Amino acid sequence: MTPDRACPRCRGGDVLAVLRVPHGWTTTRGNQVRGSTEVLLCACCDADGPVTGPIVAYFAVHELVSPETLDELASLLRHWIDRAKPPELDENALAAEVEAWYRGDL
Repeated sequence: MTPDRACPRCRGGDVLAVLRVPHGWTTTRGNQVRGSTEVLLCACCDADGPVTGPIVAYFAVHELVSPETLDELASLLRHWIDRAKPPELDENALAAEVEAWYRGDL
């Protein structure tokens, strides 16, 4: 768990896990841009997800990971990892952030 990190989607939920995944795109000139991005697991945003909900429930029931529950959590996390996708680029949000930067608001 990362209790000192608030979810950027809802601005208040606890981030329970962070997955770093390869991510990239092709520029308009055809160059490959490669890097990684984070997929966050939020206690609020992801509680109802069919893959993420069981992980949120696990942490709601178990304060800490114990040897007795380690296999259960590992299975849930593997299931999430196999299905996690980088977030889609929100071009409107990006444009708004660029405008805010030009205005000096960031």
